[in-house]
Amino acid sequence: MDVIKAVSHRTAPPDPSITDAVGTHHELSTALADLVDNAIDADARRVRIRFLTSGGILTDLLVIDDGHGMDDAAIDAAMTFARRRSYDENDLGHYGLGLKAASLSQADILDVCSRTVGGVPVGRRITKDEPVRIEALDSRQVSSALAGRPFRFTDSTVLSGTVIHWRGFRTALISPDPDERTEWLSGRIEEVRAHLGLIFHRILARSSVEISIDEFDLDIEEAGATRKVRGLDPLAGGIAGVRPAALDGAVDGHRFRLVAVILPEHALRDSAVLASARASAAANGQGFYVYRKDRLLQIGGWDSVIRGGREYEHLRISLDVDDSLLDFVQINPEKNGVILSTNMRQAVRSAVSGDGRRFEDILDRSRSVASEARRRVKRPVALVEPGRGLSRQMYDAIGDAVDFLDADPVDIRWRRLPDASLVSIDLERRTLWINDLYRRTLSGSLHPEDAPLFKTLLLLLHSHFFEGSYLGEREKRELRAWNSIIRAALDEELEHRGVKEGRTRG
Repeated sequence: MDVIKAVSHRTAPPDPSITDAVGTHHELSTALADLVDNAIDADARRVRIRFLTSGGILTDLLVIDDGHGMDDAAIDAAMTFARRRSYDENDLGHYGLGLKAASLSQADILDVCSRTVGGVPVGRRITKDEPVRIEALDSRQVSSALAGRPFRFTDSTVLSGTVIHWRGFRTALISPDPDERTEWLSGRIEEVRAHLGLIFHRILARSSVEISIDEFDLDIEEAGATRKVRGLDPLAGGIAGVRPAALDGAVDGHRFRLVAVILPEHALRDSAVLASARASAAANGQGFYVYRKDRLLQIGGWDSVIRGGREYEHLRISLDVDDSLLDFVQINPEKNGVILSTNMRQAVRSAVSGDGRRFEDILDRSRSVASEARRRVKRPVALVEPGRGLSRQMYDAIGDAVDFLDADPVDIRWRRLPDASLVSIDLERRTLWINDLYRRTLSGSLHPEDAPLFKTLLLLLHSHFFEGSYLGEREKRELRAWNSIIRAALDEELEHRGVKEGRTRG
């Protein structure tokens, strides 16, 4: 089939609604990390994140750096959507959207003031409502602002640098209680501090840049105590007993290296490991830690290479991505996650170490360590093992909290029961049946792993009925009592929802 030829073209400027499509997944910490990227790319030695307050209320935010600054052409390019500047080999920037998307995800107005060595101060402004309308700011007022106390690191003025100013800060707490506001702001500062410590831990370890955070009171024009961002290595570098294993792989001729660590119990209590576990969507921070030019892009998660689970809660693997791998490792615009291509996932599974260890060997070792760790932990509760009906995630969560009894697993399934009972115990089939007469009300889904909260509560309540080989009179009376109480609660729930006759058809 012939390809249809293009006969003309035009470049369409972006619609202002572009800001609704970019930066939507930013949080405060990821947005600020994007701005720190820009400062590092500008060869800054110092970066200060400054929360501005008035009357105890957070009003504005500044990101101040002492990098090489920008002239008119550079600042116009930086403030323009859909214009991707040229990047140097070691730059952390990638899409050319970071400054705008990150800032307008958090604030209504973005002002940027900058100065090169010996150059004229320049300033630009864009707003959330009109992001493609770039306003040039009065250079004399920009010069005055850069000399003002809120925009300075100390009492001295730097020769060059850039100040990013967020106004109309949308995510600030507006509680009338000053103690609540203080606690909220302190919590956000520590969250940002920990996140930046993780993202830039390799760069901070080289001492090439200093990142700090403070609060500036506009009423008295004074800054509070400076909190320095310290590097937090999520792979527990330098901790005794952590033995990295390097595996080499290649995808379409492009080589890469994985470094796997299986964390011993004491390493799981390290502050950096705990911080990364809190920041990760993966249980206990397990999974891949993906870097580009020493900047952390992803904190855990398995990217469909393996399913994950409690067998891998001790396992973390770093992957360094150079630009030759960007066709196989897609970075999201917020730079807080990646997508591995099918070829890349297969190449990861095929990676081997110099002594012949394979990726699968690392997984086997992780499962062994996790199993041994669970045996050493005494759990106060024993429960029948769940079978079909709950997700693997819920199975792992239950297994982390209890010991499973030495008995066959119990499935939790729906079917129509002969009466209005909610549940039925089937010892022969090792199944806890739930009456699907109520499925629409209790679940609203036909997925076999639906209603995890409800099913788990039923499992906790009925587990002991499956410990024996038959139900005696005492167990039958207890089961009738549970059914009666649950049915009464269900009828009241249906009444509150306005459902007649206490039941719905599945």
